[in-house]
Amino acid sequence: PYLWAAGMDGTIRIADLEADVDLAFSDIISDLDFALMGHFDMRNDRWVLSSDLVYVDLGQSEDIVEGGIEGTVTANLDLTLIELAGGYRISPVFTLLAGARWVDMGAGLRYEGTLADDGADVGKKWIDPLIGVHAFAPLSDRWWLGVRADIGGFGVGSELTWQAYADIGFRASKLVSVMLGYHVFDMDYQDGSGLAAVELDVMISGPQLGVVFTF
Repeated sequence: PYLWAAGMDGTIRIADLEADVDLAFSDIISDLDFALMGHFDMRNDRWVLSSDLVYVDLGQSEDIVEGGIEGTVTANLDLTLIELAGGYRISPVFTLLAGARWVDMGAGLRYEGTLADDGADVGKKWIDPLIGVHAFAPLSDRWWLGVRADIGGFGVGSELTWQAYADIGFRASKLVSVMLGYHVFDMDYQDGSGLAAVELDVMISGPQLGVVFTF
């Protein structure tokens, strides 16, 4: 298990409502935006089975004053990602991965101001195929470095999605390690047109801290 202190940058559009969202790292704690992650690997000398569960709850409110229009736009994004991938270790350090990621997204936009209040919500589910690589390198008997990158979507679900993270770990015992790193996840999703249009082009990023149990 580990925690991902995630901020968000990008654009959300639902029907004729659109909002630019920019949550800087300094806003993360005050806005209580975070994600909870769980990761599980099974591996032997050559083969790896990898699974990942992510829940992200992000939101931002912004005051606007433009052309005599005043109001507040609020954007919310709830995102659940469930990933399953298989891997083949081409060396003790590098593993090639292929799999799929199931995405459950809920997005909402709200406008309150001088114009008539308006709002829109949408829920979408889809599956993105993915390919990637994972590198794991011991630095000493107790310290290790891990890097993972993957890309997917390819128009099957998302237009394009990719993620990358790097972490450094300290092995406190044979059973328990502690890791600290940085994680970036980017998604470009489009579906429908007119009043049914949904466009999501966001990057979610931030530091992550976790505990690794090895057995």
